Amino acid sequence: MFVLREVFGFDYDEIAGAVGKSVTTVRQVAHRAREHVHARRKRFEPVDSTTTAEITAQFMTAAATGDMDGLLAMLAPDATWTADSGGKASAARRPVVGAEKVAKAIIGIFRLGQKLPDVRIETAVYNSAPAVVVYSGAHLEGVFLVEVIGGKITNFYAVRNPDKLAGISVPRTISR
Repeated sequence: MFVLREVFGFDYDEIAGAVGKSVTTVRQVAHRAREHVHARRKRFEPVDSTTTAEITAQFMTAAATGDMDGLLAMLAPDATWTADSGGKASAARRPVVGAEKVAKAIIGIFRLGQKLPDVRIETAVYNSAPAVVVYSGAHLEGVFLVEVIGGKITNFYAVRNPDKLAGISVPRTISR
């Protein structure tokens, strides 16, 4: 009902007729759904670039040294790792949820990177968020955006899809 109203713009009486409920019931269900959506919406605080740079640097050190306790101290309890490979690169197929699972995944990735020749890991800023960028030689392997809320890392967004990475690795000039 919520989707029919909010996305497709149907009137309450049209929805009520389609689902066999009263208009009052449809209004109430839509109202409750709207409240749930707004309650779950993240409230982003202004990004303090100095703080996020410090947290990202601490993260890099902890991940590179395999410091599980250090990573856990920086991660929110419900931290999530989400990957997008487009089926064209290796990546987690489902989101990894929970500080401990995310920390283990990160340590595993850094250990693997240290074993491979010519792997370079750098920090950067993409989409106004701190990021970890991984290269194998001159080839861009992935960009991992880091979301920091309330001084804790809450989400990692791993972009491994070569089609999307091509847009990052190609220098662009902006003109009017």
